[in-house]
Amino acid sequence: MGLKDLLLKQGWAGKTIGRSETIELLNPIIRTKNELMQCLNALSAASTDADQRVRLEASLRTLRMDIGKLCETVFSCGGIAYSGTDLSPSDFAEATGAQVVALEQVLAGQLADQQKIEHQMRTRAILGVLEENQRSRKNSLRGLGS
Repeated sequence: MGLKDLLLKQGWAGKTIGRSETIELLNPIIRTKNELMQCLNALSAASTDADQRVRLEASLRTLRMDIGKLCETVFSCGGIAYSGTDLSPSDFAEATGAQVVALEQVLAGQLADQQKIEHQMRTRAILGVLEENQRSRKNSLRGLGS
């Protein structure tokens, strides 16, 4: 918890980034999450291991909610959220655990970069939840890349 969070509890009185900047910063994260979702969908469909399939489906549910939260934030800023319509499931049909691990690393970096930016309180809270969900998903899917 940062000093400003301790002092102000509810909100930040300082300067935060604008709506257009928020849109520009969140859309690449939405794209990465969509790519990850496509990979997890493909792995789940191809999996013959029931336990692995359950873990993948649970991860997908959370990932879809995370994407929705980000899209809602972009929409509330007056922007158009990345939709993923340019991604074809067939492009991910041969997805591997190693691809999932690589996308998770990209996503972790993207989320970590956002901590350096003065987002509005609501956006910071959402990004915090997304980071926690990403760590949880990474732990749940451990061993997938091997």
